Amino acid sequence: MVGVAADGNELKYGEVGIGSPNANIYESLVKLTGDYQVEPLLATRWEYRGNNTWRFYLRKGVKFHNGQEFTAEAVKYTLEQAIRPSGKSILKIKEGSVKIVDDYTVDIVTTEPNMRVPEILAHPLNGIRVPGVDHTRNPTGTGPFRFVSYEKDKELVVERNPNYWGTPPKVSKIVFKYIPDHNSRLLALQAGEVDVIKEIPREMIGQIKAMKGINLLTAPMGPYVALSLMVNGKHPHDILQDKRVRQAVGWAIDRKAIIEKVWEGNAESNQTVIPPGILREYKDLVKGFTYEPEKARKLLEQAGWRPGPDGIKLKDGRWLELTLVSGFPSASVLKPLPEVLQQQLKEVGIAVKVVEVADSGLYYDRLKKGEGDLWLERGNQNNGDPTFLPELLFHSRGYQGSTYNNPFWPGEKFDRLVDEARNNPDIREAARLMAEAMHVLIDEETTVVPIASLYNVYAAREKVKGLNPHPADINTRWDTVHVEG
Repeated sequence: MVGVAADGNELKYGEVGIGSPNANIYESLVKLTGDYQVEPLLATRWEYRGNNTWRFYLRKGVKFHNGQEFTAEAVKYTLEQAIRPSGKSILKIKEGSVKIVDDYTVDIVTTEPNMRVPEILAHPLNGIRVPGVDHTRNPTGTGPFRFVSYEKDKELVVERNPNYWGTPPKVSKIVFKYIPDHNSRLLALQAGEVDVIKEIPREMIGQIKAMKGINLLTAPMGPYVALSLMVNGKHPHDILQDKRVRQAVGWAIDRKAIIEKVWEGNAESNQTVIPPGILREYKDLVKGFTYEPEKARKLLEQAGWRPGPDGIKLKDGRWLELTLVSGFPSASVLKPLPEVLQQQLKEVGIAVKVVEVADSGLYYDRLKKGEGDLWLERGNQNNGDPTFLPELLFHSRGYQGSTYNNPFWPGEKFDRLVDEARNNPDIREAARLMAEAMHVLIDEETTVVPIASLYNVYAAREKVKGLNPHPADINTRWDTVHVEG
């Protein structure tokens, strides 16, 4: 048995075992590799057949944990259940869009051109559920582990699926314990109460490295930390309508100091808000920002801002003060970065008022009201679609654009590039188009200022072997984990 301590951040009760952590109860049609490519899983192959139709050929001989056979009916049930009450779907489907050809062949017919269907399906939320079961009480999939019990805010228990179609898991049972407090999780690891902990604050990593009998396990860079910049705010949050001020923010941030001093080297400077692997060889089309405070000062001067008596810039009697909202996914996971950014921006004459909110709900409440200039967040890409996060966050018809009045919209050119990438059948050409779109977003319009990409870090007792953290954390697999001795 392996005991794993997590922070308890389940998405909601109906998604137990999918969020944080993913207990490998469910499996999607395809899986996401560590370099953000897609490979077969419950589907053995797929093809685009024209007329917005994707055909998937399903793996035979797979059974759900309750013994029911995995067929096209379960795919239709799962994907159409995922359609939001508003009728919207990331896959661009509606009720009736998933058509059963035969027991092991299914067509997905999108409501508009969407050549990124296979990459989107790699997200664990698209894990196939068995029809006719209440998944809030008894999660039932095809994965290497089957559900045993769940106690909200306490623990999730899974056990080896003895009838798994693939290589059987090496461990018989995993207990995922929800321990929100970082120090308590570390103490549980030291005491042998758990074997693995995740969600480790960067400032604790040096302390863990010095511990005997504990190994740090690090995934390739995945989660990003970035500032989104309000471009259409109303007074007093209208300063960033001037692109020169937005770009001054980018040049004023000392990423090297943040990575080395705040995160103890457990991050990399990354100039996009999606994993560079998704952009393939085109990632260098995005230039981003280095630390050049003098360039920041000159841009502010060109924009009409002059030094005030205390070093903060002034223009027409107005102080250059920006409100930084920290809170996605929560203020606690972003500490102490807001104060560091506050000090760095002050060096070039920008005053920053920090507002920390407890969670993403309060964060989005302030965004809806337009109460902020700089929006600090830590996000992650959990599928292989290069258009996913850019469309969701920055496209005029994406979630944030349509819901919150385009707070970070870089313009029509960006929208066009994202649309072209979504509709292009060649994934490499889609990657090139998205690199161009990120160039518009970051270099040309600067409605986003990337800070760094983080590593997902686990700490495990020495006896734990075979754990390979995924850069998109909820794609981590547990079936290769085993305990020696």
